Amino acid sequence: MTNMQRAGTAGCVLARELIHGIPNINILVLEASGPNAHSNGLISLPCTWFQAFQLYDHDWGYVTQEQKMKSHVNPIKEAAVKNGVPYPRGKAKQYNDWAAQGPEYKIWDWDHCLEAFKALENNLRENPDEEFKQFHGFNSLHHVQDFEVYDILSGLVDVAKNLGIPYNDDFNVYEWRRKRCSLADCYLRDALKKVEFHPGAEPNGFRKVVAVDIRSYTHVLEIIWDEENKKENIAIGVRYFCNGTVHEAFIAPKGEVIICSGAINSPQILMLSGVGPKENLEANNIKVRKQLPVGRNLLDHPNCLFAAKSTPEKIHHWSSGSEVGIIHKANVEGKIPCKKDFFDENPDIQIIGIIISLLKLSREIIKQPPLSTVYNIKEIGINDEFGQWITNGDDLSDEDWEKLVFEKSNTMFHPSGTAKMAPESKGGVVNHRL
Repeated sequence: MTNMQRAGTAGCVLARELIHGIPNINILVLEASGPNAHSNGLISLPCTWFQAFQLYDHDWGYVTQEQKMKSHVNPIKEAAVKNGVPYPRGKAKQYNDWAAQGPEYKIWDWDHCLEAFKALENNLRENPDEEFKQFHGFNSLHHVQDFEVYDILSGLVDVAKNLGIPYNDDFNVYEWRRKRCSLADCYLRDALKKVEFHPGAEPNGFRKVVAVDIRSYTHVLEIIWDEENKKENIAIGVRYFCNGTVHEAFIAPKGEVIICSGAINSPQILMLSGVGPKENLEANNIKVRKQLPVGRNLLDHPNCLFAAKSTPEKIHHWSSGSEVGIIHKANVEGKIPCKKDFFDENPDIQIIGIIISLLKLSREIIKQPPLSTVYNIKEIGINDEFGQWITNGDDLSDEDWEKLVFEKSNTMFHPSGTAKMAPESKGGVVNHRL
């Protein structure tokens, strides 16, 4: 048996590929949420995805460490089923940087990974040209299609074009018949269809075995190690909590424990199991089995929300630096530290400068027709914590903008990188074979 923690994006794909690629394999998937996330329309519909962040029965509801300059704490979200719409795959350079870490990392270059993405995809674009076909697949399980652009968004795109911002027509969505087609829908559902028959005491001499067993509402406590092996750390199972009781699940002799619990929970499980920074483990009386920089290299996208004003109201007045950040979105790199480490951290001034410049660009976009004419959008404005109008931004100095960025910024719910793939000498937690 292979044991997997979480049926997120990676877990769903792994379950399906393993079950179809390896004969006579059984997989136990331990999932913290419930079995029917898509029964809630707030999760699957594109227009209600943001409201799903308050559904803590389907979301971890984590919050960041409250900062002196921040006016509030912000939830960190990790949910692959929420219909947030975009389908980004990253830049070729990011994959080629992985490959440049050594000859064994060559399998992670852009050319190899692009073929893997194409193998996952069933793109629904009508009459794709030859260039488009080079970057997309058309015969797999994951439905991807172009977004239906409404008038106000068309106006926004036209204004950006007129300001010299390059147009990109290949920004796709995860929707199928206007509902999100998550990897749970296509890959995990397909994996659950596989049934095996083993010798048994049934009337026909065989017993029916479901190849993938999903246990919902479970919480993994730690990895179980082979204590008889004194030379290396060998995982033989996991200990988890379910229905008020602690359970243990063990793998077959050639099985594996696969941790795919996201950028927050994967480090948590590893550190509870004795894998991580030595000082953090010892401070919590956890036996150190392997010292690795688990939780470091945390990457996220900053988000700074501002309001657009329309007269009369013709749209829901939302605008933000992150809207323009879709054109240029910055990464924030850090770590998941113990509290004392916060006092040693310095802000990245370049990141602050990027956010300020994007907010100023947002103001210029709002001032242009048809946004300023057809939709009567007047300006980007700034609200206080009670929603009261403060200023339209005309009288703000760069120092004022910087202060506002510190006070109003939050995370964009995109944590990643906390189990970095790289040689140990370069801060890696896992190698090229993960």
